[in-house]
Amino acid sequence: MRGAYQLISLADAQPGMVLGEVLRDDNGNVLLAQGAVLTEILLASLARHGVEMLPILRAGAEPEAPIDPVAVQERLDRVFRRHEREDHGDWATGILRRYVEDYRLRDEVMP
Repeated sequence: MRGAYQLISLADAQPGMVLGEVLRDDNGNVLLAQGAVLTEILLASLARHGVEMLPILRAGAEPEAPIDPVAVQERLDRVFRRHEREDHGDWATGILRRYVEDYRLRDEVMP
């Protein structure tokens, strides 16, 4: 979905624009969901939260379908079928699974 939105400054944002990605604060907390339609009230609130840039959906682009975390876990269970999720004996495979899971869930990959 990276090409379906553009980053614009909060000052250039207008009511009616649609977010092309989840908007998070500096701590990773979700401020607005992907697909949220901006209003004057939301824009004022984002300014109070110190938001400077917004991922705005490009004209004519369709927002990507939301991620199904259950389906992601089922697929990873199938891919990593020889490795139990809680098996700490095989730490390298555990780390790999965590990175793949974070990527597929579009979470920030943490070391």
